Parts: sequence; C-alpha cells; structure tokens
Amino acid sequence: MRKAILALLLLLLLIGYGVVAFDYYGLVYRAMPSPANGTAQPLILCLEKKMTATNFVYTLKRNYLIQSPRLFLLMIRVQGLSNQLKAGIYQIKPGETASHFLFRVVQGDVLKLPFQIIEGTTLKNVVDVVQHLPYLIQGSDPLPKIADDHQSAEGLLLADTYYYDAGSKSDFLLMNPHDALMLFLNQAWANRAPNLPYKTPYDMLIAASIIEKEAGNPDEKRLISGVIINRLQSRMKLQMDPTVIYALGSQYVGTLSHENLSVDSPYNTYKHYGLPPTPIAMVGKDAIDAAAHPAVTPYLYFVARGDGRHQFSETYVEQQKAISTYQHRK
Repeated sequence: MRKAILALLLLLLLIGYGVVAFDYYGLVYRAMPSPANGTAQPLILCLEKKMTATNFVYTLKRNYLIQSPRLFLLMIRVQGLSNQLKAGIYQIKPGETASHFLFRVVQGDVLKLPFQIIEGTTLKNVVDVVQHLPYLIQGSDPLPKIADDHQSAEGLLLADTYYYDAGSKSDFLLMNPHDALMLFLNQAWANRAPNLPYKTPYDMLIAASIIEKEAGNPDEKRLISGVIINRLQSRMKLQMDPTVIYALGSQYVGTLSHENLSVDSPYNTYKHYGLPPTPIAMVGKDAIDAAAHPAVTPYLYFVARGDGRHQFSETYVEQQKAISTYQHRK
C-alpha cells in the first residue's frame, strides 16, 4: 500500500513538473511577425482527417506557434485529448494561447465565414457568389430540391447574412436561407391582412419580389404593395418595369425602350395580366411583410422622382403630369 501511495505521489509530482515546465517554457503562441502597419494577422491552419496528436503538435511547431512540442504533447496526453482532436480549417487569432486553441480544436470550433444574400439579387447572382466562396467544397446542386414543384428556385432564399463552416460542402449551404424564407413567409401568410388577392403564399412572395425591386426607399414598400393590390383588384395590368428587366436578362442595357416593353415573355407585366410566374429576385423580411400588409391607399400609379423615392398618383392624368415633371428634371 505504501509503495502504491509513493508511486501515485511521484506521478502527481511528474505531472506537476510537466505543467510547471509547460508554463516555464511559455507554451503560448509565439508573437507572429507584424506587417508594416503594426497589426498582427490571423493565421489559417488546415488540420487533416486522421491527424494524430503528434502531427498536430508539430504542425504548430512548424508554424512557430509553440516552443516545445514535447511538452505540449505531454499536456495533450495528460489531459486525455489525443483522440479528441477534430479535423477542419481553423483561424488562430493573434495573442491566442496554445491551450485555448487546443480547446477549440477539441470542440471542433472551425473557422466560420459569412455568406450574404442581398435583397433584390437574382438566383444567378447568388449561385455566382457561392461558386467563389473561400474554403467551400462544391458539392451537388441543391436547387432542384429548393425549387420543389415550382418552376425554379428564384426568390426562394431569404435575403440575409448567414455563416458556414470552412471546409464544408456547398450542398446544404442554401438550405438555411430557404428554410428561413419558408418559415417567415408562412408566418406572414398566416397573419396577412384580410382580402388580399393572393391565392397562395408563393403568390405573395412573387409580389414581395416586385416590391423589393421597385422600392428604392424602404419606407415606400407598403405603398408600392398597396398599388399592386389596387391594380390586381381593378383587373389592370401591373406594368412594373422590374418584371420586364427580369424578362430581358442579359439583354437589358440599363434603360427600357418601347421595344423592350413589348418583349414576348410571361414576365412582361405590360403585356400580361396578373403576377409573373415566379419571383424576380430574392427578398428580405421587410418586403414580405409589406406584401402581407399593404398600405390602404387610392393610388394606382407611381413614377420614380430621381431621388430614390416615387411620386404616387390616383389617376392616369395625374400620372402623366408626374411623368412629365420628373422626366423633365432628369
């Protein structure tokens, strides 16, 4: 019994000596070289799968992040962490200690990067962004699943900022924006104003996409929503320029001509009654909320004033005067 106690005490002393030595040798990140502006930059480390504790320690040593790999490896083994290191892409922050980074590797706290879907952008814009995101592995196409039984996945992603894990696959990257959209859209549909002319939440989403593209000023979204409602209920063509621009695609050169307004497309609301077949852009929550709760107004028309806002009119005569006034100013 006495020998066992002595052995245990000796082991504790050795562990204590290792910890003291660990502190003594300063097993923290060695100060990284500073650029000319005097600020240290974060370091990106890629830790491969099946990485051993020894591989991990010498990766840190090769990057001048620790001084004594043996002592750091001892600390890992004493804490029983050798088999708990998670592979992935990590960002090491300036001034972060080695022990803190070790804890993050055990937790799998990999680098998280932002991914933004901007209000009013199209599906093509979003796909282009995804294809150029850093540290993202391109996987299978999620758009057919997102589109489901709709014509396309256009408009079916909520405009917002999201985050993804560096080194992850792109397969599920767009599912979060899609799920967020459907959750908010269905809530807005359930709480919508009465007597809206929309048959489904998808119809309301299409209207929200037009509102998103038309409203240069957020304060006008409900007003524009009210105009859409009034025109639909009056059985008037919507005659919304952004739907024609969407129909033209790459043929749009920055201005709409009379020839453009006669383009043969179901998205041309100057030729066809009702809503276009799909949304024409990604929308944010404000546009959906505006579509669900339009302003009650007598307006049937509006024209851009050139300052980011619109002039709203009740009659065609008023609209013609407004067009003459603001086109003259331009």
